[in-house]
Amino acid sequence: MRLSTVLFLFALLACTLRADITVEAIPNPAGPGASGGSLAVSPDGRVWLTWIEPVPGGHVLRFATRGPEQQSWSEARTIAQGPDWFVNWADFPALTAGEDGRATVVWFVNNPVSAASAGAHPGHGHGYHARISRTADGGRTWSTPERLTRESESVEFVSLATLPDGRVLAAWLDGRGKHRPGDAQRLYARILGDSALDTLVDPSVCDCCQTTLTTFPDGSALVAYRGRTADEIRDIRVARFDGVKWEAPRPLGVDGWKISACPVNGPQLANIGGQTGVVWFTAADADPRVLASFSTDAGGSFVAPLRLDEVKPAGRVATTLLRNGSLLATWVDAEGAIRLRRVNPDFAAGEPVVLSAAGNARARGFPRLVVARDYTGGKTKAELLLVFTAETAPALRTLRVEIPEGELLEEEKSCECAPPAEDLRGFAVRGLTQGPGALTGTVKLQLNALPGVMRAGSVEMAVEPALVALAAQPDREFIGQIERSRGGWRLIAFKPVARPAPKGSGR
Repeated sequence: MRLSTVLFLFALLACTLRADITVEAIPNPAGPGASGGSLAVSPDGRVWLTWIEPVPGGHVLRFATRGPEQQSWSEARTIAQGPDWFVNWADFPALTAGEDGRATVVWFVNNPVSAASAGAHPGHGHGYHARISRTADGGRTWSTPERLTRESESVEFVSLATLPDGRVLAAWLDGRGKHRPGDAQRLYARILGDSALDTLVDPSVCDCCQTTLTTFPDGSALVAYRGRTADEIRDIRVARFDGVKWEAPRPLGVDGWKISACPVNGPQLANIGGQTGVVWFTAADADPRVLASFSTDAGGSFVAPLRLDEVKPAGRVATTLLRNGSLLATWVDAEGAIRLRRVNPDFAAGEPVVLSAAGNARARGFPRLVVARDYTGGKTKAELLLVFTAETAPALRTLRVEIPEGELLEEEKSCECAPPAEDLRGFAVRGLTQGPGALTGTVKLQLNALPGVMRAGSVEMAVEPALVALAAQPDREFIGQIERSRGGWRLIAFKPVARPAPKGSGR
């Protein structure tokens, strides 16, 4: 363990923010000058931490992991190293993790200097581009770096997400159409490794705000980003990928923020099944604020936003969701402190808390937040991990935040929407039985659509052994729960629904 990390831990220790939410620093293996920390969680619950460090002649991209039952980070390992990388406080590497130790990471490299660009872009060419690398063995080996796209030399603010079938989706800001001053940045997307051309998602977006992607169990995905109109309104937009093609973008809300420059403040998405949370920053009407909204239909529609800040914010948001529907959001205030607020399943905000105060822990860059341990009912607690870059050593800091979710739900007597513990496993469905499946232990079901989780239609699905006989009887309406595992979807709960008696039957 590095001495600077030890000193930081002794200085901070575990502290109680409120009687219920606690935070403590946990050591990480990042070296001096580290920056650009990011977090990702794989389906098996392993958390991946990535960051950049300066080394003689360039920079190195490293990572560490933390298993579901582990309390500390693994040793640091190297993904890639090279000269002339683009290292920036706002646009930094990101990783997405899939099944069986598979992961994909992206980082940025300056374009070469040309005679045409040397004056306008000293030290590098027009903008920068993105490179990716993959692992199939948990990070022991990584593939030779390659360009994210061959079609553009100007690729920025990339988001990566792994679809349920293992494909990796990328979305990014692209400058290929910026030939004259005033030309707009564009939003493009592609499936990595696919031979198809890049897809234009939106022809006019804000120049340098982060994009964010989230994927759903039904194979679809949602991207959120800051748009740009001809009269310089730069509000948040979303666009949906149905697994094959992109739908037309639409506004998330109508803040009406008119600004003639990029605020460098993108949104962040999170989801559990079809439940989707989004947090963003706006300064429309000269009123800086952090807003949160929620969708129950995989981003098809969002509720009116809820304001989260209580002191002047700088933005730089992050968010995640718990299984019971609680949304956790962080942002940086104008003094550089990191604040957290929990929004309960009734979409009511709790008291804000400070995770990292200004001063020596003043945050630079964009903190990132993930759920390391979810709420499982009763009095259990949820555990979050947060990474941020501080102005003083150690530069890269990771915090463990414990949320006593069960106790908080008990206190919120007015909140009746939190599901019981048994409902936190899987997703609720409704449908009609169609009889036994072709394979032993399976049944055929006609399911209603569950946005983001299951498309309407006929499926053959494994079923819990105790439910086989009941669920295999044809033509029975039912409500139940399904759970996704490595083997596919499984029916884990089943309850027949009585049909109303026909009129005139005498019943």
